[in-house]
Amino acid sequence: MKSAILSVACALLALTACPASVSAAENAARPDIASLTQKAEAGDVRAMTDLGKAYYNGEGVERDYDLAFKWLDKAAATGDAQAQADLGDLYVTGSGVPEDADMAMKLYRQSAVQNNAEGQYSVGWMYETGKGVVKDEAEAARWYKLAADQDFIFAINHLADLYYGGRGLARDYAEALRLYRKSADLGSGYGYDALGDMFDDGEGITQDPAKALDYYKKAADLGNCGGLYAMGRIYEKGRNGQAQDLAQARQWYQKAADRTCEYGQLAIGRFYDEGIGMETDAGEAFKYYALAAMQGNSIGQLKLGSSYFYGDFLPRDYGQAFKWYQMAADQAYAPGQYKIGYMYAKGYGVKADYAQALNWLKLSAVQGDDGGEYQLGVMYENALGVPQDRKTALMWYLLSAAQDNEDARKAAESLRIRMSGSDVRAAQAMAADFKPVKD
Repeated sequence: MKSAILSVACALLALTACPASVSAAENAARPDIASLTQKAEAGDVRAMTDLGKAYYNGEGVERDYDLAFKWLDKAAATGDAQAQADLGDLYVTGSGVPEDADMAMKLYRQSAVQNNAEGQYSVGWMYETGKGVVKDEAEAARWYKLAADQDFIFAINHLADLYYGGRGLARDYAEALRLYRKSADLGSGYGYDALGDMFDDGEGITQDPAKALDYYKKAADLGNCGGLYAMGRIYEKGRNGQAQDLAQARQWYQKAADRTCEYGQLAIGRFYDEGIGMETDAGEAFKYYALAAMQGNSIGQLKLGSSYFYGDFLPRDYGQAFKWYQMAADQAYAPGQYKIGYMYAKGYGVKADYAQALNWLKLSAVQGDDGGEYQLGVMYENALGVPQDRKTALMWYLLSAAQDNEDARKAAESLRIRMSGSDVRAAQAMAADFKPVKD
């Protein structure tokens, strides 16, 4: 239990106060801070930029965003394109300076027009995400192409994703495949993982599980999160020509978790939670769910909320449960929206509020979440915040029951015997016409 609490505490401190092992190779690659400082103070622009990046990343020196800003700002003021791109990163993340997307974009553009690939990529990223500008994936693709032509791996990967998804560009699986291969040839684990996905799914290409396995393994060997997780999934499910091997699966998931890959953390948490190939351990499950949750993973936030709601590890705490469920709900994650709606309906950890409950339950139910559908049916059947409407209640029960929700099945059976045949048929027709809206 102590180890679980310590690990969670480390995560809460962003791991800055926790011990970390450093390999000899990593240590040798660290910048010579003393030498860089001397050169930077003498006016060497490249040294200023490298010193600022070292402070930003905590490479060879304790991370210090204020000093990162100081040196990058000095270098950028000389018109150095790389410093402008790096300084833009500080503004976009609010590190050492108030977050300012407009200033970040200004700096990225100044860098990009000097043909700096990182600046071009960053302008593209701002357009793709709609950060500080109106979202425009076509414009993002234009900037990504400029950086990709300079073999900037992040730009190649993002451009390939746009082609694969048909976002901002006409869908083109052949071009996506070419770009992912180019990325892989440049040593990108993401490129190998994406190739694995293409051959695994067989979308836009002939399905080839063996080739997918090979690409996933190459991605995993490079420490890519997607590749590590994919290898774990393959051995857990016994796919791609491999026999099921839970011990192997756990090893791959653990490697992913050790690299702070959120889906690896979730998988290891699930193994401890459900006792997959091991004894259950609520403390370890809580630890890994917390690590994923604190990276902003909505599933981890939901799991952590449930740990507090049910008191699986620490004492039950509805306030903490509501906090984590709310984080998941705010990401439009339907199960999180259901949990928030349920807590408002029941008054758990918050004052009962049927209007709020209905709002969150509807958001969940229209996405097809069975819990949200069932609880919304309860609200309509019992006139909780809305006029009683048995047809609508039955519709939601039927939709939830179709997803094997046993409570909904029982509620539907109980309700239909109290309704006319015509009303039951109307509810059935409403359920048949329902199309979930995926966020």
